Amino acid sequence: MDDIAKRQRQNQEMLAALGITNVEELFASIPRELLQPSPSENDGLSEFEALKLAETIAAENSFPSFVNYLGGGAYEHHIPAIVGAICSKSEFLTAYTPYQAEMSQGMLQAIFEFQSVVCALTGMDVANASVYDGASACAEAILMALRLRPERTKVVLAATLHPSYRAVVEQYLHSHRIEIVTAPCSADGKLDHAALMPLLDDQVAALLVQSPNFLGIVEDVAPAFSHAKLHNSLAILCANPLAYGLYASAGELGADIAVGDMQPFGLSLQFGGPYVGYMACRQELVRQLPGRLVGETVDTKGRRGFVLTLQAREQHIRREKATSNICTNQALAALASLVAILWYGREGVRRLALSNYQRACHLRNLLSQLPGIQVDTNIPILNEFVVRLSKPVEEVQRHFRVHSIEPGLSLAKYLAQYKDCLLVCVTETKNLEQLEHYAAVLANA
Repeated sequence: MDDIAKRQRQNQEMLAALGITNVEELFASIPRELLQPSPSENDGLSEFEALKLAETIAAENSFPSFVNYLGGGAYEHHIPAIVGAICSKSEFLTAYTPYQAEMSQGMLQAIFEFQSVVCALTGMDVANASVYDGASACAEAILMALRLRPERTKVVLAATLHPSYRAVVEQYLHSHRIEIVTAPCSADGKLDHAALMPLLDDQVAALLVQSPNFLGIVEDVAPAFSHAKLHNSLAILCANPLAYGLYASAGELGADIAVGDMQPFGLSLQFGGPYVGYMACRQELVRQLPGRLVGETVDTKGRRGFVLTLQAREQHIRREKATSNICTNQALAALASLVAILWYGREGVRRLALSNYQRACHLRNLLSQLPGIQVDTNIPILNEFVVRLSKPVEEVQRHFRVHSIEPGLSLAKYLAQYKDCLLVCVTETKNLEQLEHYAAVLANA
């Protein structure tokens, strides 16, 4: 121990080996004005002072006092108290990647149940243990389709796919010789089926459609998926999982692969993440499903147990044979979503989706009666809709913020044709009084 503690002597030995006399010579190439002085013994704050400073800075954030109508892929939902109670248990909170099944039965069972819940929601045969988020789920689904259709050179993405999701897909395909074709939308924000059909041919590996789409509209995807099947193209549906509580499942709509983000169940907004993406597919496609998959089995004594059944990753097989470089799954976030869904139950999820739908429709109807406001009340939605304003969005947002309301997402920076439009999201967290107050504030704007 005495030798280990002699830092000065060891420093001199290392400096001599490097052929320099002091540590400062290591930074000689850095301009002196960029160098920071060495900290003194009294430099910095004590723990108490640091906590007080953090509290002062946090108090400047006025967002908690705002009523939030933002959506566009991240939604404010009630999180049952049981979610935090379960996820904060040390055996889940500190659990490492469950390579050793005999040591990780609890986490493996949680992942297995998460997969089962995803299959129940989507109507698909099999689901993986999760991926990072909804955007990467879309991109991984496209890569999966390209492995299943290796001779094909094109993929078709709906114009109403979330722009951030599309950006991730483009990044994934950047080094691939694959043409990304955009299926246009009509003036009402829906997928233009007449324009889509000619785009689907024998060179298209997959068609990716989001429903509800980025504008909150529930798409009629079944005809598009049927036409894609005529060319043996894979049909990929990206969806808010809450929508499956009210509308047809991906399996019922004819999808081959179902993807999306589980954030609406059990995960707070938390500055954009971490979230958890889901991926599910038909049984015959499972060998190309990326990531990991937990399966149920029995041990030598016939007791129920769980193991990593499919691990087609570069850590387990030859790198060139790997289906993905996903190094893990979002286990804790997936657990949070699982607990929330189990807390609601089958009927509870349906009622939650219906509550979102009814409240969004009520606000939409209120706004449609205001002069200078354009809202289409005939388009099917879940909990988001587009409001076209007669004034600049920034001006209306400033007016709302005076009343401690964040009125919605400005669409202009995402879609140029939606200048002076807000994407308004209503969830079960908004009551009747708040919805009527929103309409009154907008009327005064």
